[in-house]
Amino acid sequence: MDNKSHLQLPRLFLVAVLCFCMVLPLGAGCTKKPEPKLDPKVGPPVIGEAGTLRAGVDLALPPFGGIDGGKQAGIDIDVASALAERLGLAVTFVDVAPSQAATALAEGKVDVVLSVPLTNTDLTRVTPAGTYISDGPGIFGFVADGDSAKDSNPAEGSDPVEPSMTLETLPVTPIAAQKESSSYWLVELEYGTAALKPFETLREALESVDRAENEVAVGSAVIGAYISRDMKNVQFLGQLAPTAPLTVAVSAENAKLGDAVRLALNELDADGVLDSIRRKWVGNLPALKGAEPASEPVLGPDPDASDPTLAAEE
Repeated sequence: MDNKSHLQLPRLFLVAVLCFCMVLPLGAGCTKKPEPKLDPKVGPPVIGEAGTLRAGVDLALPPFGGIDGGKQAGIDIDVASALAERLGLAVTFVDVAPSQAATALAEGKVDVVLSVPLTNTDLTRVTPAGTYISDGPGIFGFVADGDSAKDSNPAEGSDPVEPSMTLETLPVTPIAAQKESSSYWLVELEYGTAALKPFETLREALESVDRAENEVAVGSAVIGAYISRDMKNVQFLGQLAPTAPLTVAVSAENAKLGDAVRLALNELDADGVLDSIRRKWVGNLPALKGAEPASEPVLGPDPDASDPTLAAEE
C-alpha cells in the first residue's frame, strides 16, 4: 500500500462514522437530543420581556438566594426556575430584597418578586400570587447523636419526632441568638436580656449548641435548618411564634400575571415539586404552624442569614 492510501484511511473512516450516525435513531450514538422548545403562556405587556420571566430574588439571604461557586442558587432560585418552566419561559434573576418588591415591580425592573411575606404585603401596590414556603422564629437544641433523626426520610415512611418546645417552655439557661434578630427580641420580651447570649450570626449561635456550649438557640426556622444540616448535635425543637407564608408577588395592576403564576404554583404543589425543593434545602424540617385566622399578625422572615454563599445540596 502506497503513502497516498495511508493518508486516505482516516478520511474514509470518518465518512463511515458520519454515515452511521445519520441512520441511528434520535438520542442514540452520535446524535444530540435537541433542547426543548419553550411555549410561552404569557407575553408582553403581561411580562416585560418576551419569552423571559424576570424574577426578583434576594441574593444575600441563604438559603433563599445566594451565590454558590459563582452560580445563583437557593430555594427562590429553584422555585422561580420551576415557575418559569411551567409558564413556558426562560428565567433571569434580579437582586431585589422582599422589602423592595413594590418599588421594583412599579418601576418595571422585574415581573415577580419572591419571599414577600404574606402578612407584610401592601395589597394596594403588590398582589400575592401564591405561597410556596413558610418561615418564622424557631428553636434549635442540643440532641446527642442527632444524626439518626436527621437521616430519616419521610418519603420512605420514617417521620421525624414532632417538635413541641415553645417560647413558654424554653429552658431557663443562656439562649443563643443572633443579636437584634426578631427571634432575639421575642426572647428578650419574654425573659429579659439576661436570658440571652448574643452572637453576630445565627451560624455562630448554632455552632455553640453543636459544641454543647449552649442548650438552645433561636432563629429563623428555615435558615437555621439549612445551616444546621451538617451539625451532628443540632435539632429543630419547636417554634417561638407562628410562621408567615412567603409569596410570589406581582404588581397589583397585573391581574393576568397573578392568575398565571397562581395556577402554575398550584400545579407545582400538586406535582410535589415545591416539597422536593424544600427538602433539598432544609431536609426534614417539619411542617411549620401558621397563625390562626383571628390571631395577631405574625413576624416575617428572620434576617438571620450568616453566610454570603450557599453550599448547594448534591
